[in-house]
Amino acid sequence: MLRKRSISRQVLDAAYAVVFVLLLLASTLNGPSGSAGAGVLVGFGVALAIRRLSPRWSLALAWVLAIVQMTAGVLPLSANTAIFAILYCSAAYGDNLVRRLGLVSAVLGGLIAALYLAYVDGNPFGNPTEEAVQEPRLAQFALLLVGLWAMLGLSWALGRLAYARRTAIESAHARELAEVHQARAEHEVAIEQERNRIARDMHDIVAHSLAVVIAQADGARYVRSVDPEAVDTALTTISDTARDALSDVRVLLGQLRHSQGDLPTPGPGDLERLCDQMRSTGLSIDSSIDASGVSLGAGTHLALYRIAQESLTNALRHGDTTRPVTVGIESNSEGVELTVRNSVVPGRTAPESSGHGVAGMKERASLSGGLCTAAGDSSYWTVTAWLPAGTPQAKGIT
Repeated sequence: MLRKRSISRQVLDAAYAVVFVLLLLASTLNGPSGSAGAGVLVGFGVALAIRRLSPRWSLALAWVLAIVQMTAGVLPLSANTAIFAILYCSAAYGDNLVRRLGLVSAVLGGLIAALYLAYVDGNPFGNPTEEAVQEPRLAQFALLLVGLWAMLGLSWALGRLAYARRTAIESAHARELAEVHQARAEHEVAIEQERNRIARDMHDIVAHSLAVVIAQADGARYVRSVDPEAVDTALTTISDTARDALSDVRVLLGQLRHSQGDLPTPGPGDLERLCDQMRSTGLSIDSSIDASGVSLGAGTHLALYRIAQESLTNALRHGDTTRPVTVGIESNSEGVELTVRNSVVPGRTAPESSGHGVAGMKERASLSGGLCTAAGDSSYWTVTAWLPAGTPQAKGIT
């Protein structure tokens, strides 16, 4: 299998192989090995040139050349130095199979070379002699075997260390890249969550304000001939509601542009003002608010206010406005419970199936560590929310 190499590195490998062949070719031609040895040397040069491009083929070619050396009786020892670089690259750049074959080649090749040098060629630096063949030298074989295994094994081990180092560097780069992608993803999630929060606030503000404006405008139109003063009251309520909504919407749009600034967080007293504002629309509200027994964070106060606001807006839009809406808030050291109940008009679509308000209330309660339920029958629609004090933890409402 061919590995992807940069052109400059491949050219460098080829140049190194050419220099290797040219430097050793002259001494080989002048030696006893002649042209056969020169051919083996050139073959090793080719194996050197492709050692990193294709470690598998380079290792296979080295084996073929070694067998040719032994069977043809040529032994240009200088050419065999290429085997060290080939073994190194088989461990450093080859796949798992090539690395294992490189280790086997180091062990088996060292054994074969030691046997050949000790038993076939009695003098590694000269020609084979009949006496050397007849009298094997065990000590020389052992010495050659240890030396060859040390050199070949060292070459393979250095390549394996280079592979481990390169893998560690690549893993570190991959981890850094993954951390960058994770940070980017977390940033995008945070942005999306902020946009969803702003969208919820926008929905609550606009839906509530428009419901109040519509109710006041319809009421003023119906009573203008009977009670002209009621028209002025309705117009004042419309003006105040629209002005507050416009101010809140401007803050939300500023958040979208600059990712900073928050809407003023409603406090416990704002719930009474919310009920008074809804009463000004003609909605009858029986309220019982007691939030003095619990300390809520700013986020929980906002969730409580928005859930109450959405519930009363739904009661105004979808409920029977001729009958009173019951608003109850009870608190203790663990949290606060909100209950909003209104009568429903027979045949009118339930709030849960007509928009995103109910889903938004449930999500607000969940983000605060609480729970919100909204359900009804043919007579009443009831919203119940429980929000914890202190550290948020999910609890149910019985």
